[in-house]
Amino acid sequence: MAWREFGMAVVAALVVVAGVSVRPADAHRVNVFAYVEGDTVHVECSYSKSDRVRFGEVEVSDSATGKVYLTGKTDEKGNFAFPVPAEARAAKADLRLRLRAGEGHQNDWTVAADEYLSAAPTASAAPSAAAPQSGKSAPAAPAVAVPAQTAPAVATTAAPALPPVDMAALQATVQAAVEAGVEKKIAPLRKILLDEKEKGPGLTEIFGGIGYLLGIAGLLAYARSRGGRSGS
Repeated sequence: MAWREFGMAVVAALVVVAGVSVRPADAHRVNVFAYVEGDTVHVECSYSKSDRVRFGEVEVSDSATGKVYLTGKTDEKGNFAFPVPAEARAAKADLRLRLRAGEGHQNDWTVAADEYLSAAPTASAAPSAAAPQSGKSAPAAPAVAVPAQTAPAVATTAAPALPPVDMAALQATVQAAVEAGVEKKIAPLRKILLDEKEKGPGLTEIFGGIGYLLGIAGLLAYARSRGGRSGS
């Protein structure tokens, strides 16, 4: 009788482990990953490593006040990108990215203000200063002969002195450039960590859980068999 109870406990333990390792909720969980590159925030949304959130709704708001700056949708690959709102940059606000993937599935990601403040807004190119050209060439100015003895002497002047360098401003510029470069380099590492997290429990964790449950089942069976013998 004790062995029968032990076998039933083992079967129950295996069922529990199987249910834990393949929970339906895990198949439909939503992941959000965002990083800053220059003046643009890139967002990647997925259910798993191979299943992307297509045309999911993304809302960008102030994480402190809840003020909505913009909304949009992911593309067929689950990607969404937007420039940092000028209002958010002026307020130095942390950005909350909320993804709604339908059927009640949603998740958030926060982009700290420090991540995008270190990158200056993209400046537009200065207009070219080239002189306009017409269809006809302008008439050449008549040559004027100047006697050599009357040519004025050109005085040589020393080069103007360079203005002093603002070391504090230079240091801030260099630091901002370094931080932007570091953020660009570590963004792929964050993505790798997220992908590893999406893989779920490995064989080591699953077999460890099975062994733990089998041990508990064995102790219960042993206790019941001892109790039966004592009663007899």
